[in-house]
Amino acid sequence: MGRLHGAILEMISSLERRNVHGLRSLSNSCLHELAVNEESSLLQPAILAYALAKVMEKQHFWRDRSQDDFFLSVSKKLREAEEQARAGDDAKATSTLTELIDMLEKLDVSEQRFVRSLLNRARVKSASTLYAQGFSLGRALEITGADKRDVVDYIGKTVMFDRVGKTKTMQERLKALKKLITK
Repeated sequence: MGRLHGAILEMISSLERRNVHGLRSLSNSCLHELAVNEESSLLQPAILAYALAKVMEKQHFWRDRSQDDFFLSVSKKLREAEEQARAGDDAKATSTLTELIDMLEKLDVSEQRFVRSLLNRARVKSASTLYAQGFSLGRALEITGADKRDVVDYIGKTVMFDRVGKTKTMQERLKALKKLITK
């Protein structure tokens, strides 16, 4: 079983259980695998899992529409992608995942701003994570299609490098600063 196939299976499982944490974890693991092993086929699952988790947790979004109907159609499309990946056709499975992202964009005309913003955030988060894991900023932007200003702004507002382990934690920084001041 290929990594794309496994990611799709994990997304189906998390979606069926309405497991927001599982979807976020899948997004992060796909990005890690993409960064470490250059598994470019895992970008779509990373973006899609993040976007689905965000849509799932926004309960106000579902007041006037059926969450079950939407996630049933997403699940059917994911199963189609899973079959394609199982058959070894990663390109077709990735294309099906792109169709799912398009479905999210068309979820509701009145909410397009929310959904487009959501997908943009998914791309920004993905680019930021790849950058934190060692990709050049240019390469991370190229892979994800994220906007440079948005990514730089996001990186500046997060402690992403602390979580990835590239720099010192805030506590370590404060401790070092106190040592400097007391000398």
